[in-house]
Amino acid sequence: MEGLSPPLKCLIEVRSALQNGESVRTGILRYANHQTENTCEFTNVLRQFVFDWERGLDWRARLPMIQSPYRRALIELLEIGLAGEPVQTALEEMQKEVQLVCDAEIKARVEMLPLQMLFPLLLLMFPAYLLLLFGPLVSSFIQEMAK
Repeated sequence: MEGLSPPLKCLIEVRSALQNGESVRTGILRYANHQTENTCEFTNVLRQFVFDWERGLDWRARLPMIQSPYRRALIELLEIGLAGEPVQTALEEMQKEVQLVCDAEIKARVEMLPLQMLFPLLLLMFPAYLLLLFGPLVSSFIQEMAK
C-alpha cells in the first residue's frame, strides 16, 4: 500500500477495521500509527481531528484548510462513524470514488510523461547524437587540413 494516496489508505484501514468488528476509531488510529515513518499532511490533520473530537473541541474549524474535497468528505464521514452511526456502505462508495479519482490522476500523469521526457532527450541526448554524426566528419576535415 506504499503508493496509495493517504485518503485511500485510510479508507481501506477503516473498512477493514469495521469488517473485523472493530470501531471506526480503531481503524483511524491504526492508520495513523502505521504512518509514523512518513507522516503526510493528511495524517497530521486526521490525528488533530481525532484529538479535537475526543475532547469535544470544534474540529470543523480546521476543515476549510483541507484543499481536497475528498479528504474533507472522508473526515466528515469518519466523524459520523465516530458518533456511532453506520458508515460501512458510505465508506465502500467513497472508496470506489477515490479509486476512480486516483486512476484518473495516474492516467493524466502517464499522458504527460512523453512531453516531460522530451526535454531531457533534447538537452542531453541530442548533442550526443550530433557528436556521433559530425565527429567523424570533423575528424576527417581536420586530417585533410593538416596535410
